[in-house]
Amino acid sequence: SLLMTGSTEAVIETAIGSDVTSSEMRAITVESFDRDYSGGGYGWEVLTDKDTRTQGAYQPATSNLQAEREVKLMKGTPADVRENIGYDGANVLGVKFAFTFTGYNVVTIRPPAVDQYMVERPRPYLNELALAENYKARSCYQNPALSNSSTTQRAQMVDCIVGVNLPGQVSKISVWVMGRGNEYDLEGWVEDWKGDTHIYKFGSVNFVGWRPMTIEIPKGVPQDVSSYPQIKTLVFRQFKLRSNPRTSLETVYIFFDELRVLSNIFEVNFDGNQLDFDKADCEQKNRLIKLIQQSARRPELYQPKDCSNAPGPAAPMTNQQ
Repeated sequence: SLLMTGSTEAVIETAIGSDVTSSEMRAITVESFDRDYSGGGYGWEVLTDKDTRTQGAYQPATSNLQAEREVKLMKGTPADVRENIGYDGANVLGVKFAFTFTGYNVVTIRPPAVDQYMVERPRPYLNELALAENYKARSCYQNPALSNSSTTQRAQMVDCIVGVNLPGQVSKISVWVMGRGNEYDLEGWVEDWKGDTHIYKFGSVNFVGWRPMTIEIPKGVPQDVSSYPQIKTLVFRQFKLRSNPRTSLETVYIFFDELRVLSNIFEVNFDGNQLDFDKADCEQKNRLIKLIQQSARRPELYQPKDCSNAPGPAAPMTNQQ
């Protein structure tokens, strides 16, 4: 049963106490690089801090007097990723870059700003834009049908976040990296539901061959609220590679595969959770399952509820006695 305690926090209890079923830990691949959502064969974008500002579409391969960079999706997989053995569609993200001068050079590796990597987050505050007389509801998506905020004219602040939405309450994030002995440090940037960015160090990529690299998410990072649905997801924004003055100037080739999370995907089931006020209410409760389904190797195992029959606006009741 769902018990509301005096401190107004939801806890799971039964007649004989609580058990470990209030946790359901899963290792989930949230980005396999097997699908190209960029439309250009490069998967994710790579930038350097020496890039010059240009207008127009992103260029996956470019250079200037201070740096060069290139990114593309390539056939391949780490031998220890058993799920990809014999799978012809397995890809990795290949990155090439070089700098002219030593120092604290930075390379950013991030998803492109397309619908598949877009996260729309209404904020619990207003600003001058939302209070303007000509305010219009905003959609973060190229396909407005994906938006939950564009169907209402209620003034609200909406943040459009580009990144990988991480299902459940995340405790660890890992990625497979193939290094070639270059002295760079790898970071992961994660944004919580309040809009704060957390930077974690995977460590040095000064090794040769494939290796999984892992970071732990501290328990103090906000990932839930006391209302239902409780889970407020994190968003993985980007990787960063940083050099130091001792790093050599040779061309760097580095490869990425299998961005994964260890996550608690348990959500409270209570008497009445199948009752939907409208389609938006139904879709909100489906959110976690859809996140898992999008990145699952066997999406048929995760079936969200059909919201097509959710209640619509109020209408005269015809079955009254």
